[in-house]
Amino acid sequence: MAKRKYTSPCYFCGGQACTDEHAPPKQMFKSFSCDSITVPSCEEHNSSKGGHDQAIVNAFLIPLHNAKNRYRLEKEILAAMKVAEPSFERTKRRAIDSPLLKNPSDSLKDLPNLVYLVPCIDIRTWVRQLTPAMIFDGTNNFDSEIKWSESKTCSAGWIAKDPSPIEPEQAKSILQKKRETEERLELLNWQDGWSARPRSYPSIIYFFQIHFEPNNEVIFRHRFYNRYTWYVRFSASGETVSKLKNKITT
Repeated sequence: MAKRKYTSPCYFCGGQACTDEHAPPKQMFKSFSCDSITVPSCEEHNSSKGGHDQAIVNAFLIPLHNAKNRYRLEKEILAAMKVAEPSFERTKRRAIDSPLLKNPSDSLKDLPNLVYLVPCIDIRTWVRQLTPAMIFDGTNNFDSEIKWSESKTCSAGWIAKDPSPIEPEQAKSILQKKRETEERLELLNWQDGWSARPRSYPSIIYFFQIHFEPNNEVIFRHRFYNRYTWYVRFSASGETVSKLKNKITT
């Protein structure tokens, strides 16, 4: 079979595409009958390399698996967890199961463990690269005016930690700041994005929204497994902003 020739640029850097990138990665949807958003990618910016995708998916799912007897989880999450569970052991050196608190009080001793991602797996870069993939899918265009190295990526719910548990007071301070950030961001005018076509992604597993600021600033809000919210803020060209607004209103 002849090798496919790519005429489109890489969704992230604009270089020569040589492969397809799934956005989000297909590991997230193994248990579902849905289609997939794919965009042209160069070798460097296909984020599935090195097994990072599975480690990050497991970093989302392992804490939910640890909490399955404490909280009521949606059926879609339980289905995703069942498929991913055999891979938990394979990724344990990269997605490390670890308690959050050091010396917890009796009322907090049964808190489910969280996951620490080793330094070579940068979840901020992973989420940042998901954003231009969605932009390329929505606009069918690479925007050279977006400087992704200058974009701001944050999460109001994800706790970045090393493998060592932290003191309860430190955790309380971190969570309070994150709640305040989330409350401010909730006040923005969020508009629903799009999904895979024709069979969409299950929204419990993944969906995104967009907020438009003045002066062509844009914020994407990505939501994974109905629990983890990540924000990416960047400046785009007027053409890209116009195409995104048209995409979400048609």
